[in-house]
Amino acid sequence: MGKVKHAMLVLLLVLAAVAAACTPGTADKDGPSTQPAQAGSDTGGQSAAAVAKTDLVIGVESDAATMLANTDVNSVTDQLIRNIYDPLIDRDVDGKFIPGLATEWKNIDETTWEFKLRQGVTFHNGEPFNAEAVKANVDYILDEKNNSFYRSRWVHIKEAKVVDDNTVRLITDQPFPNLLLRVADDLLIMAPKHLKEAGLEKAAGKPVGTGAYKFEEWKRDQYLKLTANDKYWRGEPTIKHVTFRMIPEFSARLSAFLSGEISLFKNVPVDAVEKVKNNSGSKIEMVGSSRVNYLALNNFYDGPLKDKRVRQAINYAVDVDELLKTVLNGFGNRMTGPLSKVNADYAETKGYEYNPDKAVELLKEAGYDPKQLKLQLDTPSGRYPMDSQVAQAIAAQLQRIGITVNVQVNEWGNHLSKIRQREMKDMFILGWGPAFDAQSTIENLFTKAAPYSSFFDKDVEAEIQAAIPIFQPEERKKAFDHLQQLLVDEAAWVPLWQQKDIYAVAKDLQFTPRVDERIPVFYMKWGK
Repeated sequence: MGKVKHAMLVLLLVLAAVAAACTPGTADKDGPSTQPAQAGSDTGGQSAAAVAKTDLVIGVESDAATMLANTDVNSVTDQLIRNIYDPLIDRDVDGKFIPGLATEWKNIDETTWEFKLRQGVTFHNGEPFNAEAVKANVDYILDEKNNSFYRSRWVHIKEAKVVDDNTVRLITDQPFPNLLLRVADDLLIMAPKHLKEAGLEKAAGKPVGTGAYKFEEWKRDQYLKLTANDKYWRGEPTIKHVTFRMIPEFSARLSAFLSGEISLFKNVPVDAVEKVKNNSGSKIEMVGSSRVNYLALNNFYDGPLKDKRVRQAINYAVDVDELLKTVLNGFGNRMTGPLSKVNADYAETKGYEYNPDKAVELLKEAGYDPKQLKLQLDTPSGRYPMDSQVAQAIAAQLQRIGITVNVQVNEWGNHLSKIRQREMKDMFILGWGPAFDAQSTIENLFTKAAPYSSFFDKDVEAEIQAAIPIFQPEERKKAFDHLQQLLVDEAAWVPLWQQKDIYAVAKDLQFTPRVDERIPVFYMKWGK
């Protein structure tokens, strides 16, 4: 009998060892696990091996400012909350318009746009989606009390008019040719009854939309957890649980990816691309983004850059080609004006070649000794590819002609706040996107009222405002072509490059990068 017990014990131990060896998701010593880790209360929690293939953890560089839609003009906020809310007009992977909550749309006349709405859609709390819901969200943007940063982009919307349950019209106070862009890129639909009953403060922490994922938990600056909406109108999501984990530093995101704690992150440091490629459990995905990166030359600040000659001198003193080669390893496409070549309204502009002697000449003409000039350059760290390194390299280039530059590194939320509050000093690094048309860039970055503007000139603004309502395509293109060169002549920026987005992806995660930088988890799934 003792021998039988001993044999049974040995057999049980063998079976247990085999079962343990077959557990899916075990980390490979050469790369990340093919299985994502589930974020826990603070650190990401369970190991990669403990999570099913219906879960996904994504690393992001910063947190959303709010869970309210139509409030914060911030691409990080937008990336996260678009999994909770739906737009009327969506975009495909290449940035082209596709139906969302609106199934069709048309221009009734120059000041009236009509949208037919998708029927049978409900919000996560059971509220019906209808024309009244669309009107409530447009009214939210227009109401000054809500402090929406989108309001400056919607000032020409006179009203949203309900025609019937499934039809809504947007009425403008002047021709608004690019209104569809504003609808596609700005407007997300929140549940109006929930918003009214909960109030803005509570709704900001417990969002309700019609999107593919329902809100589960948000621990600010640590993680956002979402659960699949099994009644989603597009179909049941394959990924059942998604966690967005906030990891500000490039190196920490890379480390978390290689250890299997996260399975996807954007903005891989260019000097780490080969390291990710060479890992057996990972792959690199890249796309030319619609985002533009630039050095803002801030003439709102009462300093030397109010003088156009100083701004022009900075343009001549910054060697963008060198930055692309030595800091970005070639991962970017140089720009000479405010728009990149992926922008539908792009026009060739005559920019500034690297000419340090010309820079010194212009500074002296403006009354400045380069060796006595001191400027501040603000930058985020970890928001854009090699952003703080780019700032340091620009400072070194300006030092070649004698200018002393103090580089100030900001936390991302603080960086944006300083821009909006007009607290920035001489120069700052920023990106803008998605940038698919001229107006959305030029109106929002070169006018006095725009929250992220760094440049204002009354004559330039007059030309911008004159161009906005032009409906005739050839006349409109001519006006915005002229504005692109005018902004170069005024040296409003140092244009840097069209950003190339580099993603680290777990090898068996099906993920396609998009030109608009959105991260819709609905379209992702596990499996080769």
